[in-house]
Amino acid sequence: MEVAFFDTSALVKHYHVERGSSIVNELMETYIVAISELAIVEMTSALMRRHLSGELKKSTLEWALERFYSDLEDYVVVPISSETISLATSLVIKHGLKTLDSLQLASALRIKDEAKVFVTFDEKLKNAAEKEGFTVLP
Repeated sequence: MEVAFFDTSALVKHYHVERGSSIVNELMETYIVAISELAIVEMTSALMRRHLSGELKKSTLEWALERFYSDLEDYVVVPISSETISLATSLVIKHGLKTLDSLQLASALRIKDEAKVFVTFDEKLKNAAEKEGFTVLP
């Protein structure tokens, strides 16, 4: 199986049913999932925001977080290192990305030899990932 890097905009759709969830679920069955260590915080935040807005019941939030934390054992988690920070800084300048998006792309670039596919629903990040040579899905 090939490895694909999933940013948080894609990953959250696996744990919360919304537009794009079925596509993400199919991709997660097709590829070995790689994520940035940053996604652990971002996923927790994204799901919590949905709960606080009334979109997710507390029981659903707890289920989604428990499942996500459990699934981490099956994911390739790219650590945030000083190399990642340095690369992310250059990506901010090169592509005008926001901080967290640059960290996501930098994490993906660190494993680009293994992960040639980048999965995102963020248009600006998609464009930057394509310019960095990734095949971007969906």
